Amino acid sequence: PVLMTTPSPRATRPRHIRCPKNQGRPTYQTLRRYIAQGKLPAVKVGGRIKVLRSDLNALAVPKRQPTFEEVEAAAERLASSAPPLSDAQVRRLSAIFGGAA
Repeated sequence: PVLMTTPSPRATRPRHIRCPKNQGRPTYQTLRRYIAQGKLPAVKVGGRIKVLRSDLNALAVPKRQPTFEEVEAAAERLASSAPPLSDAQVRRLSAIFGGAA
């Protein structure tokens, strides 16, 4: 397998696939299988198999798309905790969310 590069400095540090920070991700055996199948780029460093954090993150795929209600609730939680926004910031967020500025 080949080590892929990405622009993020943190993502370019290979991580050992048994690293505790990998909790919540596939098991060691699953990662080894993905590496063998070519689904996950990896390198061997001093007898340890290492992968990029960005490649591990790319394995995370949502199981389903959130509903409009879930997105709306998340936006409301964010808005309630956000500092006051300038008019320019409101226009920018409106553009991001697809509304008219």
